[in-house]
Amino acid sequence: MKTTVLLLFLVISGFFHAQLNSGSLTNSQIDSEIIRAEELSKSNPVKSIELLNEIYLVSKKTDYKKGILGSSTSLMAKYYDVGNHKKVIELSTEAEKLALEAKDDAKLANVYRLRASSYTELGFNSESIIEFRKSLKIAEKVSPEDRKNYLKALIYTGIGLYLAHVNAPLDSVISYQKKCLESAVLIGDREDFMAKKYHLLALSYMNLGMTSVASNRISDAENYFGKALKIAQNKRYKVSNNLEVTILNEYAWLNYDQKKYNQAIDYAEKAEQLERQVSIPYIRRDIYEVSFKSYVELGKKEASKKYMNFYTKLNDSLVNEEKKTISTPVKKMMDEQGEAHTGSIQKILLFTLVFVLFLIAAGIFLWKRNQKKLHESYEAVINNLKKTDHDTPVQNIRLEIPSEKSINITDDTVKMILAKLEKFEKSQKFIKKDLSLTSLANDLNTNTRYLSEIIKQYKENNYNNYINGLRINYITNKLYENPIYREYKISYLAEACGFSSREVFAVIFKKETGVSPSYFINNLKKDSLESAS
Repeated sequence: MKTTVLLLFLVISGFFHAQLNSGSLTNSQIDSEIIRAEELSKSNPVKSIELLNEIYLVSKKTDYKKGILGSSTSLMAKYYDVGNHKKVIELSTEAEKLALEAKDDAKLANVYRLRASSYTELGFNSESIIEFRKSLKIAEKVSPEDRKNYLKALIYTGIGLYLAHVNAPLDSVISYQKKCLESAVLIGDREDFMAKKYHLLALSYMNLGMTSVASNRISDAENYFGKALKIAQNKRYKVSNNLEVTILNEYAWLNYDQKKYNQAIDYAEKAEQLERQVSIPYIRRDIYEVSFKSYVELGKKEASKKYMNFYTKLNDSLVNEEKKTISTPVKKMMDEQGEAHTGSIQKILLFTLVFVLFLIAAGIFLWKRNQKKLHESYEAVINNLKKTDHDTPVQNIRLEIPSEKSINITDDTVKMILAKLEKFEKSQKFIKKDLSLTSLANDLNTNTRYLSEIIKQYKENNYNNYINGLRINYITNKLYENPIYREYKISYLAEACGFSSREVFAVIFKKETGVSPSYFINNLKKDSLESAS
């Protein structure tokens, strides 16, 4: 019986595929195929995109506008899910025009939402919030209420991600996450909206779990993640595997942050197995990273190397793809500026190239003259590391209170903030890339003016230099204590301690230690070999 059903399915699929290729589908068949592609996306997003592209081409060939609109908006959603934001923006222009012509407010609101979310991911923040406002305005016109609440929940989720992207106060992000949850709860349990409703509920709980982690409310985070995973794993709700993979990944990171490395690996393995079925490269990169870091902490060298290689290879591939993705909008902007502007850029690039070549030549010359000075700096760092308690690589706090302060802060407030800073330094939260003076002030329950002044007075540094110093202290300790770190690429070391690029990391490392990262690592390896012999 099973064999008969399978053969029947293959015959039907082959029949529809042949019709798609010949462009002979009727309008009603095109509508049915769009629905089938949507269902297919839950188990096989790649095949769903292939099918939707075929439907889109057939609809274009027959000038079936409803089919073009339906397939293009579905494609926008699927491309966004897999991180192809360029394609989302490319498809949005035609989809917007067709939705306006058809007076389809639901699809129009969704076009604006997906375009806004893609702008957020590409860093076009001002364009993003404009599109979100348009989307929310149109969504208010949508009926019935279930569809309206579904769209509003999606838009609120997007706005929450936008606010997180621009480093808005955490309370603002949480506010929109709760608005999403409230809208999702209002959706009825009708058959045609059940999967959408519970997908949004799981998504809302997951996002609230992530912000709970950011605000260090760990028990709340575990509660929210638990609710999200329970919904995602309930087959009745038909939640997509994509979301379940993401929740498992977040669970893995939560356990890693709590130093529960075996549990982190367990969740990462489950996420990795499920991700193979749906293929989400950006999540896969996260899974490899948390696996790699957990194995490092457990001292399992072979496993950590395996996942480090997976992570590095995939990360390089995704970075290259991101450059291609963003190149189209950037090229368009440059073209609009004209040939004169392009010529100016070429001159700047040529000058930069010449300048870099000069710096390289000068660097080689200076390197030959300064070997002794470099080694003295290296020895000074090593001596300092030997004296430091490696379990708590934090900066010392001057407990005495200066007689003169540039702003009026009570002694009790100063002591309270200093105590919180010491806890912050020990927590190693300074390695987060998105850390800012505002977010740190919020975490410490103070304001940026007080925090900036106290760092200046008691840490004898401005905010940026203070954070950079903590990050360099952290990574030099890791390199000194754990030989496996000496095998990693400079780009990974930069990322591991919170820097946005290897170039910035190298400059700050040299400033703080007096030597380059490569020099420091090579000498550590050399000292280790000499001591072994």
